[in-house]
Amino acid sequence: LASVVICHRFPHGSSGHYCAERCGLAMEGLDLRALRAIPTPVADSLLAHGCRTAGDVLANPKALQHSLIGFHVEDVEDVASKMLSACHREVGDAWKSADSALQLLKSGQDRPLLVLPCINLCSLLGNALRPGGAILEVCGLPGTGKTQLCMQACAAAQIPRIIAPGSGRLAEAIYIDAEGSFVPRRYAQICQALLDERRPGADSTDLERVLRGMHVCRTYDATELYSTLKQLSGFLAKRTQVRALIVDSLAFSFRHEFNDNQAQRARILMDIASMLRRYGADYHLNVVVTNHMTTRFNRNDCSNESGWLVPALGETWAHQPSTQLRLERISNYQWGGSAQSAALPQGPVGQATLTKSVERVVGQSCNFRITEAGLRDLDWQA
Repeated sequence: LASVVICHRFPHGSSGHYCAERCGLAMEGLDLRALRAIPTPVADSLLAHGCRTAGDVLANPKALQHSLIGFHVEDVEDVASKMLSACHREVGDAWKSADSALQLLKSGQDRPLLVLPCINLCSLLGNALRPGGAILEVCGLPGTGKTQLCMQACAAAQIPRIIAPGSGRLAEAIYIDAEGSFVPRRYAQICQALLDERRPGADSTDLERVLRGMHVCRTYDATELYSTLKQLSGFLAKRTQVRALIVDSLAFSFRHEFNDNQAQRARILMDIASMLRRYGADYHLNVVVTNHMTTRFNRNDCSNESGWLVPALGETWAHQPSTQLRLERISNYQWGGSAQSAALPQGPVGQATLTKSVERVVGQSCNFRITEAGLRDLDWQA
């Protein structure tokens, strides 16, 4: 409406130019923390120096250099120049890179789904297993199979059911282990079972190639986790065969850090979510993040001391994943009395419930088994 009023108030020939200038000024007025070109810690430092909008940074490039010096960045002038150029592009060309809905639909359908050996779980998740810019969050109590599902997803990404034309090499995966739950021997066991199913005749050399393509990075606190994700872009640009990115788990690093500064924690989590979505979209990755559970109480009812379990990290993070899967252990599962069910290897049984989805009805669930071969359907037989 503002642009229509402006066009009527100014003479012919000048209104369009004025509207363009107004749009440019509006883009320069964007909050600094909304810019993808400026990392969150640098944005916080700039805010402390009085820069609050994109226009403030563009008008005062020395402030950006001063902030980068505080983070001990090498080649400060070069890094600052690249950030300012990216900021210029983000402010000036906001609509030139826009895609139509048809283009997005076609590009999404062109990417093959990640096929897990657990068919019921694949049916439950649907397009949440399609690589792109979406985040799949897997939450649950300890021992419910979160890490098992993450390793199974990596194995399925590295050993696809159908080999894409022109991809002679096995795919790769990245596993960011924040709580030390990744066990190499267990991953080798899962990969060997999947090789036996999908690549009959595969030998130990094929298993070595799969394990060599699994890149595991151990982080010990929120700073290391954030830094690892920030530096991942260059690695992904060189490793074009990477198909899956796992963060296990995000809650382990952030639940007990930044308790005295919830606003900063929220901004960092938002930045991490933005990075993960961008990596997924730019490099066609399946992005999976695990989360812990915490107890929530009704603050309005002081007489009721009982609470209920919810995923950790609060409401700020809860809006970031596109799909959320909750895992539970079924301790009293009845296998039945048939001879066929008695002959099956009766491993731990779990239940996966869809608690958030952008395209499916939430509340749907399926059962699965955790076997030596990995996650399988209940009726699976080796």
